[in-house]
Amino acid sequence: MRLKILEQTPTLLKLQLKPAAILYWLFGGLFVAGGVLLITTLAKTTTFTCNRLEPTQESCQLITKSILKSQVKNWNLKDVLSAKLDTSTTDAGNSYPLVLLTSDGSIPIDLVNADRTQKESKAAQINGFLKNTREAKLTIHEDSRLWTYPLGLFLIASGAVCIIYMLMNGTIICIFDKTLDKATIERKGWLGQEVIEAKLSEISGLNIDAVAIDTVTGTSSTSYNIVLKLVSDQNIYLAVGPMFTATSAEQTLDAIATFLKLD
Repeated sequence: MRLKILEQTPTLLKLQLKPAAILYWLFGGLFVAGGVLLITTLAKTTTFTCNRLEPTQESCQLITKSILKSQVKNWNLKDVLSAKLDTSTTDAGNSYPLVLLTSDGSIPIDLVNADRTQKESKAAQINGFLKNTREAKLTIHEDSRLWTYPLGLFLIASGAVCIIYMLMNGTIICIFDKTLDKATIERKGWLGQEVIEAKLSEISGLNIDAVAIDTVTGTSSTSYNIVLKLVSDQNIYLAVGPMFTATSAEQTLDAIATFLKLD
């Protein structure tokens, strides 16, 4: 949050506060893009089945479904030769992909949740079925949507919160007028304008605790807001959310406290 003193006299203090727009737009955009990318690329179900019900119904099928597309591949069981890990390349998870070797070529079986050991186990399971002619059915299934959807939606929601904060806090004008005994907080944003008013004399009797820094600590960062405490136990926050840095919060607090001569 950037602080600018627009006007200051013994009886009037007018402050302008603007959030660090670039950072909020950057983080908001990155979170939203990351969530969308996660859902569109990794949220999918993969099912590989083989049936050996009778000689005329020996078949294999690979079905891959995602939010953008679905793919279905079918083979006669005799055209499926084996399965292995392709150590010449890596997949989206930076792991060796599991591939199916068929008479038509190599087909990847996209398993998002499986590591190398698990993929090797799946390959051995497929190869064991192909060799054991008495085994009737094989099914390998994975659904990565169970974790990609919640995580992707969380990232999108986090990005949306950053963007909404920006839309609601375009510019904040704080006016403290001793002549009128009035404090006015005017928030101008893309979503509209909000004005909050209170009497200066109601700010907790103008004692040293009347204006304070509200600290919000997250998992990897700490943000701040400025709160005006009224004698009615009502709190007025300058910003809609914790958008101040430690430095801007201290600067704003000092400017208000000095003007109000809090002691």
